[in-house]
Amino acid sequence: MKKIMLIVLISFSALVFSGCAVTSNTAKVVPYHNDVNLKNFYVLHQPSDKRNIDVIISNVLKDKGYNSSSGDGSYIPDNIDTIVTYEDRWFWDITNYLIQLNIEFRDAKDKYPYVAGESIRTSLARKSPQEMSIEIINNLFAKINGETK
Repeated sequence: MKKIMLIVLISFSALVFSGCAVTSNTAKVVPYHNDVNLKNFYVLHQPSDKRNIDVIISNVLKDKGYNSSSGDGSYIPDNIDTIVTYEDRWFWDITNYLIQLNIEFRDAKDKYPYVAGESIRTSLARKSPQEMSIEIINNLFAKINGETK
């Protein structure tokens, strides 16, 4: 009887503690994109974003040595080479957390995207918005530079 209880307990534990962590981190270059200059970035704030993800993304770009600013798009400086757009999705699991973040680099002249990336992390694999931004931006630059991951 004790063996059966032990097997049931181990089986239950295995079911509860496995399969709950999902991660995906991808980036894709858009076909037929124009080569653009990667010096000056403008992160376009999304109206539904109440957590200032645009500022986080802009700061990650600054930390990598690029000129970057963010705002609502009412004034985009003339020297901007790349417009950065994003979409953040949040989920509740004991606390609210960022489950998915999508980032696109777009040509500032025609707004055509040339590279897009996303990070998806479920509850047990969650990271902060800054960490997810770093993951995606690193992958975006790797794709632009022709590196494979």
